[in-house]
Amino acid sequence: MPIRRPTHTLLPALLGLLLGQALAATLKAAEHRIAPGQAPQAVLDQAAPGDKLIFLPGLHEHGLSRHRAILYVDKPVHLELQRGAVLKLRAGECRRMPQGEITTDQDAGKKLDDLEIGGAHDGSPSAHQGPELYNATVYSIRISREGRNGEPDAFSWGDGKLFDLMHQDVPITGDWQALSHGVKIRFHHRNGHSKGSLWFVSYGGPEAYGIRIGHGTQPNTIEGVRISGLGTIDLNSEHNAQPSGLVKNINACVLIHGRVRDVRVEGISMTNTMRSVMCYGEHTGKFLAGGKTGPGESFDAENIVIERTRTINPRGAAYLLGHPSFRGGLRQVRCNHNDMITGLTAIEPNFNLVGYEVIGNVIRSEGAAIHCWRHSQDGVIADNLRVGDNENKPVVIFGAPSGWQQPQKPLLRNNRNHLSDPLPASPSRP
Repeated sequence: MPIRRPTHTLLPALLGLLLGQALAATLKAAEHRIAPGQAPQAVLDQAAPGDKLIFLPGLHEHGLSRHRAILYVDKPVHLELQRGAVLKLRAGECRRMPQGEITTDQDAGKKLDDLEIGGAHDGSPSAHQGPELYNATVYSIRISREGRNGEPDAFSWGDGKLFDLMHQDVPITGDWQALSHGVKIRFHHRNGHSKGSLWFVSYGGPEAYGIRIGHGTQPNTIEGVRISGLGTIDLNSEHNAQPSGLVKNINACVLIHGRVRDVRVEGISMTNTMRSVMCYGEHTGKFLAGGKTGPGESFDAENIVIERTRTINPRGAAYLLGHPSFRGGLRQVRCNHNDMITGLTAIEPNFNLVGYEVIGNVIRSEGAAIHCWRHSQDGVIADNLRVGDNENKPVVIFGAPSGWQQPQKPLLRNNRNHLSDPLPASPSRP
């Protein structure tokens, strides 16, 4: 009869194998110490998957490299910004562009979407420009009248504050029509528009990113990236032209885009930007009204953790989770225990976001604290504290533009405005 060996005698061999594998992985990983003035993109391009890149204390000031980022990441690496390390966008890297970009409201009720822009903006500022435009110029254009009895439709427009339509009821000619600053527009149809249809035409700077993971349609999944440390990413918005905030691509200190999985952003500070962190998927199908998408390939992002970061952004916003102009999926995002000072919306669960946490954040914002905007679902928003607000603003709000699906209401628990909401009741003692 064969002798049965006790199971516990196999444990040393198994432990030895696991330790050997861990040691081999450690030996393969290398550290690359990046000194101020050294080009980080060149270092990352030479690094192997699993390596660690350490930004040493000091000013790391650079222009943009691949995919309009200071540093584009396409492999699993650990990026550490040591205390005192500042990754900063070089002044003058982004200049105002004479070409504009159209943003349509994509309302499901719009019958015609035929606006075209021409000419070139002369770069001069518009009167009464609002601070929300990031010093860009945005034209608001709305169909004000539907033509009857052979008369053309008419539009109203303005180039100051949003929705301030200073020029009223201009008949549509079907040819180029001058607005201001060298800008022209053309509607291809004189009739057939629905009253109230709205477009914005933006003239500002191009997009820029600090650290970008994925460019949206990369075929292979990028996974296992970690960004950590006590350093700072500074996009230097005071000395670079900014996009308007209404266009498709806007600036962020960290962008996670497309087929990306298992990313951690923790500890770092972010400043002087439009958004601190943005993450969303991508889709190649035609964009349809109300958020629908035609046939195409979806490039989804998932398992993103943003924890214990700090945003100091008194002219901008903070965390954007999902985007209506990038309609791939975004799943399993945790945005927890962060500290932020913003002039605009601090945390925005947005389009095509499924499964998320927004927990334990401390928010000081002149705008919305947490705005669930367009369709997101399966969320938990709990234990967030809004500070410094003496106007009794809510901590969480919900909404969607006309024609879009409303967000699914998340599980809400113990979200407080510390100046207006009472403390939760303490459990009674026996």
